[in-house]
Amino acid sequence: MLIISLIVLQVIVFAGLIFMLKRIITRNVTSATKHLEKLDQEYRKKEDEVNRRLEEVKQKSREMLENARQEAERLKNQIVKEAEQEKNNILKEARLRSNEIIEQADKSKELLISEINERITRQATEKACELIQDALPDKFKEDVHKQWVEELVRDGFSRLENLDVSEDIKEVKVTSPLIIKEKEREMITQKLKSILGRDISVIEETDPKLIAGIVVSIGGLVLDGSLRNKIREKTKSA
Repeated sequence: MLIISLIVLQVIVFAGLIFMLKRIITRNVTSATKHLEKLDQEYRKKEDEVNRRLEEVKQKSREMLENARQEAERLKNQIVKEAEQEKNNILKEARLRSNEIIEQADKSKELLISEINERITRQATEKACELIQDALPDKFKEDVHKQWVEELVRDGFSRLENLDVSEDIKEVKVTSPLIIKEKEREMITQKLKSILGRDISVIEETDPKLIAGIVVSIGGLVLDGSLRNKIREKTKSA
């Protein structure tokens, strides 16, 4: 009976120990579970914060990339626009320069043609004067010369009346293809004196190439009444 009582007592003690251990374990497990849940919540909270910050970083990265893309596009368009403008300026300058070169070439060509024509005309006139001088009889040249001198003194000298001839001019040069005769010299001198209102010396020169007529030089004024000059004028107007 005693043994049974001891066994029952041991069973009761063992059951109590088991109950106490169970409570202790249950309490510890519960506490640990709560702690784990708290840690899990904190972890999730930190994970959410990390994800949120990561998303913010991603968003900022996307914004920076978009801004960089837009800036690059803007710079590209600006560079293309400036390059296009520069190209247009270069083309415009090239066209202007080309037009200037063409204009200069045309002017040079016209000037060269004019010089050639003038040279040909001058040489042809000189040759024509030489041929006329050799071909015309002396008597004919004398008669024409006399007539032209009279006409020049009578009509051509009238142009001097409208000119202000300086008082410093004391002499007049008269060039003739033939030696000036006394009557012609006196006629020229009297006419000049009448027009200028003062005595003036006449310097005579001879140039057979004039063929007929005379050339009167007063200072910078030249009054050309020669046959050679008439041939030149006709050649220019032809």
